[in-house]
Amino acid sequence: MASRVEISKRVVLINTASAALARVINLSVVLWLNAHLLRRISPEELQLWPLLMSVIVLLPLFTSILTSGIGRFVLAAYATGDDRRVTQIVSTMFLPLLGAAAIILTGGLTLAWHIDKVLVVPAEQLWDARIMMALLIFAAAVKPPCTAFSVGFFVRQKFAWYNGIGIVGELLRVLLLFVLLFGVSTRVLWVVVANVATELVLSVVLLLMSRRMIPALRFRVREIQWERAREVVSFGGWNFLGAMAFRMRETAVLLLLNWLATPMDVVVFNLGYQGRRQIDAWSDVLGGPLYPVVTSMHAMGAKDRIRAIYLRGGRIALWMMLMIALPATLYAEPIIRLYATGTYLEAAVVMILTLGGLPVGCGAWMIWHVASAAGRLRPTSLYVLATQTAIVALVFCAVRLLGWGASGVGLAAFAVGFVAEFLVLWPLGLRLAGATFDAWVRETLIPGLTPGCVASVVWAALALVVKPGSWSAVGLCTAAGLLCYWVVLLAFCLEPRDREDLTKLVARLGSLRSPFGVPPQTPIHSLVSIESASRPAMLPGRRG
Repeated sequence: MASRVEISKRVVLINTASAALARVINLSVVLWLNAHLLRRISPEELQLWPLLMSVIVLLPLFTSILTSGIGRFVLAAYATGDDRRVTQIVSTMFLPLLGAAAIILTGGLTLAWHIDKVLVVPAEQLWDARIMMALLIFAAAVKPPCTAFSVGFFVRQKFAWYNGIGIVGELLRVLLLFVLLFGVSTRVLWVVVANVATELVLSVVLLLMSRRMIPALRFRVREIQWERAREVVSFGGWNFLGAMAFRMRETAVLLLLNWLATPMDVVVFNLGYQGRRQIDAWSDVLGGPLYPVVTSMHAMGAKDRIRAIYLRGGRIALWMMLMIALPATLYAEPIIRLYATGTYLEAAVVMILTLGGLPVGCGAWMIWHVASAAGRLRPTSLYVLATQTAIVALVFCAVRLLGWGASGVGLAAFAVGFVAEFLVLWPLGLRLAGATFDAWVRETLIPGLTPGCVASVVWAALALVVKPGSWSAVGLCTAAGLLCYWVVLLAFCLEPRDREDLTKLVARLGSLRSPFGVPPQTPIHSLVSIESASRPAMLPGRRG
């Protein structure tokens, strides 16, 4: 039977462009907002935002036991034309998700009232912290019941529509921020109000549009089949374990600094971690549309394609992420000094350490995609759990026993992550993808690292000679290295298939009609080039 899930490079390209635009707008808002708050708010108040967010992001992860498998199994049912099974899956999972929302709301509001028992909050900031946490809890409780009916964008690969809605949401968020921050007062509280209001509007819009894409996404009491729930929860359990361990690392680090260090350490670590956080978000932009593609390949038994997509995906991830991470690492000190007006210079050390592990980890970037598609999340999740537990334990020792601050925490996390990815992540990814180490080194590691190695010499030399002290100098130095980066990449590192796809991409850019139109039937023979999806809620799982 032919699959109803289209595998098309043009679809992925359209999704990539829309997600990249949405991500650029989001990044611009984040950079402006952080700079605005850093200059006008004390560290005692400013620390509330990352601390509360580090706690609140854990709530959707608990419900991911119920939600993360929905997209995958609905996709499999839709691909084979089984609309009744689609209805059975969402009908069965809606009631548990409704119960999860009630638990989040009641338990979360209790947590909000007693937030001073969990976090070290100055007395003058206590009521703001309670209100902010209550608002975030309410938004988190609304999402689980909506999730079952919002997977239509993922299943139909309508990421361009999804990201278009996200762009409108960002504009709404910016409008609310400007009204509140400039029309009322400069407070962290208004950031939460703007975010929560925007998220609620987006949840309703996404649900309604998803239902129009796939009418079978509907609730019917007679279609509830609890054996479907066991299947979905079994998949979601391992996904939850990996995602929870990954998220717990950042949450635990911020909480330990809040309990055992100072508000300045919390703000410094959060600021220095922004670079890695943004690159991880961009990896979602790159990887989103590959989830339905790889899942469809696995369902059709295309093992050779999965192996090829793993090797090529790691190579592209190295190219795309290192051209951002390397100059950010080498110019971390002037970037932080210019961005934060010299107040939080220690954040540059954190930035260097948190970005330093990317050259090791990016080569196995496709591991979560392959594990999720094959339903083999257990080994990947156990790896993530062990690694993040070791990082948290070492961070605790560094802060509690050695008295280290934000930079010491960054060093501890870097050391554990580097060793674990080298010894465990690489072999695990190759085993899941069915690839050999020699092929991975030849097709992924060497071509993926070569442009960065050459360009790093240029960036380092310019840092020593020019010593950039302004945004224009940093930009010119970065641009000079990027020119070298792309010359080496295009001249020496592209595989024949890369060159063929690049040629087709350039030829098609002028002939694209509408990003929301129906794409042509173009089969994918290896890896779809660049990918997207800016919102993790629509994905079946996140990489660890």
